[in-house]
Amino acid sequence: MAFPRNTYDGKLIVIEGIDGAGLSTQTAAVKEALEHEGYKVCKTKEPTDGPAGAVIRLALTHRISLTAHSFALLFAADRMDHLHNEVVPELEKGTTVICDRYFFSNMAYQGTELDRAWIKELNRDCLLPDATFFLDVDPFVSEDRRSVRHRTEYFEKRETLARIRKEFIDVFEEFETRHDARIRTIRGDKAIMDVTREIVNDVSQLL
Repeated sequence: MAFPRNTYDGKLIVIEGIDGAGLSTQTAAVKEALEHEGYKVCKTKEPTDGPAGAVIRLALTHRISLTAHSFALLFAADRMDHLHNEVVPELEKGTTVICDRYFFSNMAYQGTELDRAWIKELNRDCLLPDATFFLDVDPFVSEDRRSVRHRTEYFEKRETLARIRKEFIDVFEEFETRHDARIRTIRGDKAIMDVTREIVNDVSQLL
């Protein structure tokens, strides 16, 4: 199976990790840093605020119940809608798109319960990112960071996140080996500015 490469003028940059790894913080910080250097940047996220994404968010916050298969299918549907309506149009304009989560999360999170090859097949038409940054944190660190929240979401138990972290590592090894994906692991427990600097330095080489 070959994933399509990005042939547009813009670059697709993905930031991944378990809950509490600092994805939202780094997505915003990297966007600001690149814009300061004069680049045109779009910040986006998955799940989106679209129709499928709205259903996913209801399930993540325990307001409705979904099976693992339904989760996987909804994430894939949300992603294709996201690519068609937002990501690709920005790439066509030459914009650097920074995405907080992508299909790697789909494979890692739902891969703890389902056949990962099936989830991979669901996402086979998704663009391969130009660069992916895995913010690797211990689930104990993640738990401390998430303790300030007022509620726990669907996947946020420490034991679950430990399994998801292992799935991420396996998924990235597979994509580096079989698909020549550009993936860099960064310690997510470092100072925010240090993590941002590492990502920006690497992305700048692509632009």
